[in-house]
Amino acid sequence: MNKKDDNLEKKEEITDKAFLSQRLLAFLIDVFIVSLLSSILAYPFVDSKKLDSLEKDYIEIMEKFEKEDVQMNEYVAEFINIEYAIARNNGFVTIFGVLLGLVYYVVVPLYNNGQTIGKKLLRIRVISTDGELSTNQMVFRAFLANSILLDLLSVLFLTFASRTSYFYCVGLFSMIQYTIMIVSFFMIICGRDGLAIHDRLVHTKVIRLK
Repeated sequence: MNKKDDNLEKKEEITDKAFLSQRLLAFLIDVFIVSLLSSILAYPFVDSKKLDSLEKDYIEIMEKFEKEDVQMNEYVAEFINIEYAIARNNGFVTIFGVLLGLVYYVVVPLYNNGQTIGKKLLRIRVISTDGELSTNQMVFRAFLANSILLDLLSVLFLTFASRTSYFYCVGLFSMIQYTIMIVSFFMIICGRDGLAIHDRLVHTKVIRLK
């Protein structure tokens, strides 16, 4: 292959990459679908009255702190207790989110040409840069790109850790997850190949369909 053909091939490869707007909108559609289904399935297991009461407690402790009726250490302790109670009350939502996420972000694309519903609507799809798209690639991609790992860790910490450990560990991993998302955002915008962190790690690429 001469230099001209090589440049042409690279140009075509760059042109085929999905736009950030397509990826972002597809991501939001997919998150909405999985969140909605998780909430519907978990609804019978969620105590709505308790959740309303916890939200009122949260507002009350915030107001007391703003008025300086409680000290910082009291506020933090009560805040952790409320957050932990809300997480336990919504535990089944998180569990269903993990299970549905694995089906939606792994199984569906593997049997649907690398597309979820969001990607299909936006006419983009995931491909492997190493040949055929594999289960391992989609699993690791879902763990990193779709917060399934964070949700799974949340369930584990909620089950086995103390409320303080749960609060700080989930907070730490949430920060890491959001950092990955922000860095990936800029990598897609600024990178010549439009690859996010998870794309580089698992050797995938998101392309737009003609």
